[in-house]
Amino acid sequence: MKFKQAVSAMLLTSAIGAVHADEVCKYMPGHITCGKGEVKKLIGNGSVTLNGTKITHKTQVNGTLNADDVTFNSLDVSGSATLTECKVLQEAQIKGALKASSSVFEQPLTVHSTTTKLIDSKVNANLYIKHTDTPNQEVFLERHSEINGDIIFEDGQGKVYVRGDSKISGQVIGGNIINK
Repeated sequence: MKFKQAVSAMLLTSAIGAVHADEVCKYMPGHITCGKGEVKKLIGNGSVTLNGTKITHKTQVNGTLNADDVTFNSLDVSGSATLTECKVLQEAQIKGALKASSSVFEQPLTVHSTTTKLIDSKVNANLYIKHTDTPNQEVFLERHSEINGDIIFEDGQGKVYVRGDSKISGQVIGGNIINK
């Protein structure tokens, strides 16, 4: 009898969790929108818009990500990403253009793009700029952005534009610093 009650309680808890996730995120063909609340993981294809969401496990987006005030555990985007006031706790990989404003990356950030823009943002580890079809890659550090590690350009022809009291605590490998 107690076993049946325990199983019933677990099923009810799972159902409540699923209902809560549905309340946080709305799924439509080609688009996901999530608001305030917590979800375990998020896998989306197409356009993904997040506002005030906390994702406790993996986030994987194949398309466009627009996030405002979001906490990610890990982040993997195949497409462009615009992050505002976000925090990524584990490794982040962006295979497309990245624009991050007032955001923090606690672990290594890997970007496959010709343009990476950080505005008042911080990377507390290395920033890796991986190979693309265009060998000239640019990183823009603006308004007090910080890289607390190295910036490593895989193709060896990178440029880092440092503006507005931004700083790099490590080295730039495979590229040059341009102060403006």
